[in-house]
Amino acid sequence: MKEWIISENNKAKAKELASLSGIPTFLAMLLCTREIDTPEKVKEFLSEDAELSDPMLIKDMDIACDRIKKAVMSYEKICVYGDYDCDGVTATAILFSYLESVCANVMYYIPSREVDGYGLNKNAIDKLKKQGVALIVTVDNGITAINEVDYANSLGIDTVITDHHKPLDILPKAVAVVDPHRADCNSLYKMYCGAGIALKLVAALEGGDFFTALENYSDLAALGTIADLVPVDGENRTIIKYGLNSLAVSERIGLSSLFEKASINLEKLSAGVVAFSVAPRINAAGRMSTAESALKLLLTEDYDEADNLSDKICEENNQRKEIEAKIIEDIEKILAEHSEYLLDRVVVVDGENWHHGVIGIASARLTERIGKPVIVISTENGESRGSGRSIKGFSLCDAIFKCSDLLTKYGGHPMAVGFSLERENISEFRKKINEYAKSCDEAIPSVNIECKLKPEAISVSAAKQIALLEPFGFGNAKPVFALCDMKLDKITELGGGKHLRLSLSRGQARINVLNFSTTIEEFHYKEGDTIDIAVTLDENVYMGRESVSIIAREIKLSANNNRALLLEQRSYEAFLRGEPLDKNFLAENIPTREEFAVVYRYIRASQDSAYLPEILIHRLGIKISLFKLLLILDIMKELYLTTMSSDGGVYYITINNVSGKVDINASKLLRKIKECAE
Repeated sequence: MKEWIISENNKAKAKELASLSGIPTFLAMLLCTREIDTPEKVKEFLSEDAELSDPMLIKDMDIACDRIKKAVMSYEKICVYGDYDCDGVTATAILFSYLESVCANVMYYIPSREVDGYGLNKNAIDKLKKQGVALIVTVDNGITAINEVDYANSLGIDTVITDHHKPLDILPKAVAVVDPHRADCNSLYKMYCGAGIALKLVAALEGGDFFTALENYSDLAALGTIADLVPVDGENRTIIKYGLNSLAVSERIGLSSLFEKASINLEKLSAGVVAFSVAPRINAAGRMSTAESALKLLLTEDYDEADNLSDKICEENNQRKEIEAKIIEDIEKILAEHSEYLLDRVVVVDGENWHHGVIGIASARLTERIGKPVIVISTENGESRGSGRSIKGFSLCDAIFKCSDLLTKYGGHPMAVGFSLERENISEFRKKINEYAKSCDEAIPSVNIECKLKPEAISVSAAKQIALLEPFGFGNAKPVFALCDMKLDKITELGGGKHLRLSLSRGQARINVLNFSTTIEEFHYKEGDTIDIAVTLDENVYMGRESVSIIAREIKLSANNNRALLLEQRSYEAFLRGEPLDKNFLAENIPTREEFAVVYRYIRASQDSAYLPEILIHRLGIKISLFKLLLILDIMKELYLTTMSSDGGVYYITINNVSGKVDINASKLLRKIKECAE
């Protein structure tokens, strides 16, 4: 369950923008919601040949170029020092390939996630010293490597930092520090990823000429930009547009082999395909073994090596999926034994020997399922490492900073964090981070919706106008529309029962909506229900015939106010945690015997075994709050009237055979709410 946040649309402004820009009103409305609301902004956004700004506007770029050119000319040994994620690997490939093409004495170093950890480290610098390296150029890391750069300086190794992460109050004492987030940097655009900065560096080394940089490396820069979830706007949008065209006709035999093994249709290549099919495979190498195999794949010119490496990377991605599924299975068992964890504002779960490269993905999956910030901690060989993901409205990095006295290493941003801590501090960490969360505004999961759409307004023309907003990604999400008060006429199973087709109507309008990866058992709505459905629209061409594919993203009963229901759910969790609530509110939610009877009779007569409480309250035929329904369900379980478990908001309930009458006043929960209300 998510709150639906529907954007306010200024129709008059959209009509005016459409008239001034010569574009359809529907497209103008979509652009206005993205604050692209002047003819100049529209022209720039929709342009197919937008240019990148002068790379020399980035602070220290000139100094970096001078030092690198000097190393190339004098044949000093240069090391491109990267990172083990997709952004770091592609950034390394860009700069290494370029320096090799100008006959530099160049090597690369990709740190191991398990051995080296993130960024520059002294052991790696020692290795590079022994190999005769005179200049280290970092990509996608280094901005916080104060001590490590000092150490390199003490060994006579110069360092050029190129990074896109936020700097500390002090900068490393490198020859040059190229990072647009420096306070003294006056660059026009700042939201690049590491690969984007590497692309700008190559352009700078070419005297500011972007032709060579885009022609040869925009495919790699686009891959890194999409994978790193930086905003898809401004210059990043230009990089991705160029890069997607290059990827579709890529001459990199490693990527071509990977596309073939991943069954990627290059005619339908999009940022979404790259994000969900290509980037995870590149990332899998760094998660499961070392990222060097992914880097070699991007650099190889040997067909046999390309096939072997792409096979290896695809296999590692499959292993990652298996390990991820096993971790989530283990976590579900822990949460079943410790259901109190799920009541917390920040769900913290810890276990033994979970793969450190995969716990971040597991926390992301659980955050989506639970609708709360989730932190997964794994202890291996005496070391405890955590990775967390958040929901909009709760800064997870602020939360862990408040717990810094318990942590040995930490970092991240509002939506994702990573850290280390002593094993004996895990329980105290769980307590402290939730104490901090208690002081914050209640964050609830949400979905952003462009506007309400009439079903009769859905057309091929609308889908084509939406496609003009591509590439989609972080900061330029694919538009989601709300179809409201739709009658669910028919549910049809597709793909052997793996997917559903929903036939919907409102008035004379009839549409079909595809609900992917949902079985009939997992679908809790019934034919005849009136629902609101959040959808995306795609143009579909089959045998020359154009049509619109309508894809379901979220569904709710039209009668439901999801925000109010979510806040009631959070209040019930606060009640179970023993936090004080308004006495009048509690008094209103003390269930009567008649309400118990209605809920019990409905479940006993129902042929269902799985329920969404926000739907169940409407099936009962009585007016009842979600708080009260959840309380009744827990009391029925407490008194052994039912056997109940829950997963991701779904309640699995069966009626037990009970002899004789059951006194509901024997319930400790019922006594607790009465006492709290007095």
